[in-house]
Amino acid sequence: MLNRIDRISSGIILGIVLPMIFLAIFYLSTYSYLTVPSFLRKMAFMEIIVKILSLCAISNMGLFFLFYYFQKDKAARGVLLSTFIYAFGVVVYKLFNGTL
Repeated sequence: MLNRIDRISSGIILGIVLPMIFLAIFYLSTYSYLTVPSFLRKMAFMEIIVKILSLCAISNMGLFFLFYYFQKDKAARGVLLSTFIYAFGVVVYKLFNGTL
């Protein structure tokens, strides 16, 4: 079973989905009284959506070390690549927003 996970594509998918799960947990624990679109609008209005997504991407570090511990190097590379994708998105956002 774990040999099927040792692919770069599996790491990329898990590395992109895990921060979204943490964002959903944050939403449900803090702003569950809002609908999802109004929650996203509020986070964008407060200009903290990128900061929250950056913090959620830290969860990839645990996933990376888990794959590294079990010697699933290809999956760990995929998680690292997805973290770079998040970082690139943050930099692009900050460039176009004028805050970098």
